Amino acid sequence: MSNRVLSVENLSVDIPLADGVLHAVDNVTLHVDRGETLCIVGESGCGKSLTSLALMDLLPKKAIRSIARLDLNEASILDYSEKQMSDVRGNRMGMIFQEPMTSLNPAFTIGNQMMETLRRHRNISNTEARNLAKQMLEKVGITAADQRLNQYPHQLSGGLRQRVMIAMTLLCEPELIIADEPT
Repeated sequence: MSNRVLSVENLSVDIPLADGVLHAVDNVTLHVDRGETLCIVGESGCGKSLTSLALMDLLPKKAIRSIARLDLNEASILDYSEKQMSDVRGNRMGMIFQEPMTSLNPAFTIGNQMMETLRRHRNISNTEARNLAKQMLEKVGITAADQRLNQYPHQLSGGLRQRVMIAMTLLCEPELIIADEPT
C-alpha cells in the first residue's frame, strides 16, 4: 500500500459574479501522506474552506472547480459520479465542518444521524450502529453518551455539537480527515 493518501494538482475554484469572476482558489497543488498532518493557513476569506469543499466535491452550485488531478490512495476520483463521491464521503474521506449547526440536521437526533452514517457505509444492524455511535461519542469525551444519542443538535452546546461532528467523521475510520477550522 502506498504512503500517499491524497494528491491534488492545480485546483482552482471560480465563482461567477455579476461584475466578473472571483478566483477564490487559484492553482493549489498539495499532497498528504499516511500519518501526515497538513495545515492550510490563511486569513479569513482566502479560500481555505472552499479548498476543502472542492476536495470533497461539495462546492456551491455556482462555483466552478477545475483540477488536473485528484487522487485518493493513488486512484483517481476526479471523474467520480455523485453516487461514487457519496460512497467516498463519510467513508474513505471525512470532513469536520466549521459550523456543526449547518451540518447536523435539526429534525433528527444525534443517534439517528450517527447511525445513518454507519448504516450508509457499513452492513450492520441498528443495534450495532447504535453501540458503535455510543462508543465513538465516549471516545471523543462526551459523557452520558446514551442520553446524547437521543438528543437533537439544538439541545447540545456548541462544544458538544463540535465533538459530535468529530465523532461522526471518525465513525467509518476514513483514510483522510479534513478539518475546517479545527481550533
